[in-house]
Amino acid sequence: MAGSTRDGGSDDGESMKISNRKVVMDEKIYVAVTKRDLESKSSLVWAIQNTGGREFCIVYVHQPVHISIPGARFHEHKLRRYRKKKKRALNNLDKYLHICRQMQVSAETIYIEMDSIEEGILQLISQHGIKKLVMGAAADRHYSMKMRDLQSKKAIYIRREAPDTCHIWFPCNGYLIFTREARRREILYLEGTSSSYLSQSKITKGTERVPSSSVAKDDVGNQVALKEAERAKRETLFEASKREEAEKSANDAIKRAKESENRYLNELKRRKETEKALKEAKEQLEKMRSESESRIAESKLKIKLRKVSKLKSKREGEEVSPSRDPELPQYFLCPITQDVMEDPQVAADGFTYEGEAIRCWLDSGHETSPMTNKRLIHTSLVPNLSLRSAIQEWLQDSSSWIIEPDPLFVKDLIKRSLKSLEAS
Repeated sequence: MAGSTRDGGSDDGESMKISNRKVVMDEKIYVAVTKRDLESKSSLVWAIQNTGGREFCIVYVHQPVHISIPGARFHEHKLRRYRKKKKRALNNLDKYLHICRQMQVSAETIYIEMDSIEEGILQLISQHGIKKLVMGAAADRHYSMKMRDLQSKKAIYIRREAPDTCHIWFPCNGYLIFTREARRREILYLEGTSSSYLSQSKITKGTERVPSSSVAKDDVGNQVALKEAERAKRETLFEASKREEAEKSANDAIKRAKESENRYLNELKRRKETEKALKEAKEQLEKMRSESESRIAESKLKIKLRKVSKLKSKREGEEVSPSRDPELPQYFLCPITQDVMEDPQVAADGFTYEGEAIRCWLDSGHETSPMTNKRLIHTSLVPNLSLRSAIQEWLQDSSSWIIEPDPLFVKDLIKRSLKSLEAS
């Protein structure tokens, strides 16, 4: 790079002038800004707060509008558009200057027009001998806590192509992302002359000597190339690390997706098993209810036959003894109280109980069947209307032989029955 070696061969007076000029330029910090309204404000504020400079120069490269189609009206439209964009850019620069005045630092602006913003910045670095530059690593809206390298293509280009004598900070959203250290011309020149001296000491006397200035320039070029190779190697390693992290994240995401899929399949399997068990229980309950209705229908048929038999006996003049007890169907009796049911209720186990007896059983904290001792699916009760009507018919026919029990006696009988069931 020409900018790195152009002062290597000057005399003492010229070197002193360059040194004085260098001190002055080192005190000025150049800040590259974009065309968007105050989009680079965070970079400017960061530069003022962190670089320690007192003099700042705001750099802006404007891309002009090209007129490629002939025509007066079109040319006038393009010209108005160009003037409007330029005026907006200058107003934006005034806003940046106002920020510098508010933060009590001295500032000026540089405005140039060029087709390529990157080439324009490189040209300004060369023309003004810029030693310290602040440029955004990316737009603030693209910043994230995981950001470790440059995202802007322009910033990457400047980092790669700018002279080694220029120290560049790359902040984003008020945070420093990357710093490209500068190398002074004197160091580069001394490295070049030192390597030249060592190379020449190994040459035999009969060999033709190469001019020291040419060797120094070649060595400086080699040093620059070596540094570029090291930077490229670091960038390659960083990209490989990012790619490895991305692959790891992708594998983790695939693993989590598979785990979620397995959990969903297991939940679906359990749901199907539950639905199957509920279906079987419902079918069993329906079967029990059907059998109960069949027994009730059979009981009604027997009662009707008994009525016919009694009528027939009366016609024949037969007298029935009042002490004779009519036949009592066993399913008219409550399994808990062993008494004729007045309010038959069907429980979840399919058995019919006296309503008050089964409620007392459930209210006392039991969740199992009094008959099977298995856990009940639910505690809801369904009135057995068919059995109730059959019992009422039987009671009407047998009213002359059945004495109405005392209610207190029935309640006491229910309590004793519950206690005996709990004991068993």
